[in-house]
Amino acid sequence: MARHATRFGLSIALTAFVCIVFAAAVGGQQKSAAQSQTPTLTALDYIEIQQLVSSYPYGLDGNTDNGESYANLFAPGAVFGRPRTEGHENLKALANTQPRGAKYVRHFITNHVIEAAPGGAIGKEYAVIIDIGENGNPSGIALGGRYDDEYVKTPQGWKFKNRTFTPSRVDVQPPPAAGAGRGGRGQQQ
Repeated sequence: MARHATRFGLSIALTAFVCIVFAAAVGGQQKSAAQSQTPTLTALDYIEIQQLVSSYPYGLDGNTDNGESYANLFAPGAVFGRPRTEGHENLKALANTQPRGAKYVRHFITNHVIEAAPGGAIGKEYAVIIDIGENGNPSGIALGGRYDDEYVKTPQGWKFKNRTFTPSRVDVQPPPAAGAGRGGRGQQQ
């Protein structure tokens, strides 16, 4: 009887061990599968995405081709989020609502950050839209804010899958009170 109990106990222990090993292996495979969904971007990918984002103001401000170069920056089915615009012809029409011309300069995009993401990449940038004064009129900032992007690699290269503009808010925070800086000396960094 003791021998039977020992074999039974060993069987349970062995079964438990196999289950634990199996669960660990499946968990590792699931983790590997999740990690493989987020691709590694190459240096060329970063450069091509930067080129895409840098082409955006030229397609919008220059627009000498009735919005075609602007719309071509977007993948089929892509969406510009403000105002919500979808489809090649609608993106062309959106570009044509903006002031434009062969020598026109208005959109300035800076501080571009790119990250790998499942299905492609994501990015964010700051934007300032400046109306440059002409004929004695003063220049002024028309709008500022940020873009949040999703990029997708197509046979024609990297394209916008989704681009949303969020305007800046004007509620600037007051400076800290005297003596509230580092070490109580009132110095700001």
